[in-house]
Amino acid sequence: MREIVLASASPRRRQLLEQVGIPYRVLPSQVEEIVTSTVPSDVVEELSAQKCADVLERVSEETVVLGADTVVAFEGRILGKPADREEAFQMLKMLQGQTHQVYTGVTLMENRKGTAIRETFHACTDVTFYPVSDQELREYIETGEPMDKAGAYGIQGRFAAHVRGIHGDYNNVVGLPAAEVYHRLKSFGQGRRTVKYQIRPAREEDLREIAQIEARCFPPAEAAGYEDFLQRYQTCRESFFVAETEDGALAGFCNGCCSDTDHLADELYHDASLHNPEGPYQMIFGLDVSPEYQKQGIGEALMRYMVESARERGKKAVVLTCKEHMIPFYKKIGYQYIEVSDSVHGGAVWHKMMYRF
Repeated sequence: MREIVLASASPRRRQLLEQVGIPYRVLPSQVEEIVTSTVPSDVVEELSAQKCADVLERVSEETVVLGADTVVAFEGRILGKPADREEAFQMLKMLQGQTHQVYTGVTLMENRKGTAIRETFHACTDVTFYPVSDQELREYIETGEPMDKAGAYGIQGRFAAHVRGIHGDYNNVVGLPAAEVYHRLKSFGQGRRTVKYQIRPAREEDLREIAQIEARCFPPAEAAGYEDFLQRYQTCRESFFVAETEDGALAGFCNGCCSDTDHLADELYHDASLHNPEGPYQMIFGLDVSPEYQKQGIGEALMRYMVESARERGKKAVVLTCKEHMIPFYKKIGYQYIEVSDSVHGGAVWHKMMYRF
């Protein structure tokens, strides 16, 4: 594998590159960071690109530069590195006993014959902490470990004692989704192979693969299981679609039910008796795309297919709830933001959106 230039002085990112066998040299970015968004995924992608572009100007042609930025987010609020010990305490106090997200944005750039080739992506991992006493938090802060880390903790350090579980890439929490970087580097600059797929109604034999995709896309507290999908399929199969690739693999799916009201109650996810196929509102339970097929428009295609199906069946509107970082995605499709949902599904904060006909 070609040597890259790491636009970061982070010792943790260096260790992760070494761990997966990516040769590198370090040339830290000196750019003044400018943030134009408050959405965590957008912020980390934007900052990683700024760092990468700064270093790209200082290296020779055909040198691949890697820029990265990591933030911790809780209920949509971004938590950076603490300014002092008191701020570190307030951050950890907020996170203890809760589930939060860690986002890392990564940009790969290379100058090739005067043209800048760029690829930017991000990874998100859910992290859940045990309840932690104030005394334990202050003892941890006294070690000095939190002071140079987003969210005021290091999962690879002493605070590992308080990590109840994670869903997603552990290395992403450390500071770099190293395996994804490795595989993207192998094809960087060669152009992504376009996946050919078709959207079709789900079949009962698809359900176990669907449950596996769900487990990869959502944390355990939010993910539906095989029995849930079987119940949904048997009750409202006209609201269940999959994207199937030309080689027969499932790339993703979208599923839901119909209801008499536009209130997407948590009970609908598990109680088939509440589903009314003749109801005027199409509810969305989930839109999932396997990680290896993301960033290719499959999720948007699935959702537009569901919307058009609902229109053809004479529904008044399509209703869903989503996390804050997904609001721009659904607005692009045509959904309107309604309000913060009263859902407590998975212990997360959800936002109600509606596509009206």
